Amino acid sequence: MAERVDAIVDKVEEVTGNAVTPSKLAEATTLLNRKRAVLQRLFDLRRARPAPISGLDALLAVQISFYDDPARFTLKTNELCDELEVRVKAGQGVAPANAKRILYAGTPMPIPFWTIPSLIEGTGAVVVAEESCTGSRLLAGGQTAIPGDGIQGQLAALADRQLQTNCACFTPNDARIDDILRIAKEYQADGVIHFSLSFCQPYNLEGTRVQKTLQKAGIPVLLLEGDYSEEQAGQLKTRIEAFVETL
Repeated sequence: MAERVDAIVDKVEEVTGNAVTPSKLAEATTLLNRKRAVLQRLFDLRRARPAPISGLDALLAVQISFYDDPARFTLKTNELCDELEVRVKAGQGVAPANAKRILYAGTPMPIPFWTIPSLIEGTGAVVVAEESCTGSRLLAGGQTAIPGDGIQGQLAALADRQLQTNCACFTPNDARIDDILRIAKEYQADGVIHFSLSFCQPYNLEGTRVQKTLQKAGIPVLLLEGDYSEEQAGQLKTRIEAFVETL
């Protein structure tokens, strides 16, 4: 992993003409740590009952974080979190306190494919967390360390943090199973919906293991498979509605 990061640095310097120095890298790391911290704040607020923000709105904030100016995103998302804290203290939510709480797990939800969260929340349930790369995995490993022993130490810290992400493409992957169980409990999820993109074998194969583990823990789970088109929406809607009704 460290060699890969070194290769990226070489390419960045070649394309931009700017040297990656310890001071510049430390400044950038600090900036992104602040962005990660505000996302953690947003995710923590979603633990409240009733949920102060819908899963779709939280997903929008996450998607914006990928391309917005990091400083501006951090500022505006902190303002959003301030509003959400007021809602939590007042007991206000986007759905009743007894609305079913769903943990989404599996393949990331890229723009504009938000079919699964839309169908879930269309039933009256609320997506309270996501175990995906457009969700909790963004925060895996916590803050990136900024060692004081020069550029190589900093790059090693960046490489180490990437290895804390429990993606389905890694093996063995016990930590991802543990993450799903932990998040389901922390967010008081009534059920888990695990979606695998068609032909994405790592998620398809791991889905069965996720299902068995959750069932053993007494947590209802629905396995779904599909693509990023809208053609499957009708069939998925039927299955999701039936699952939520059983919770």
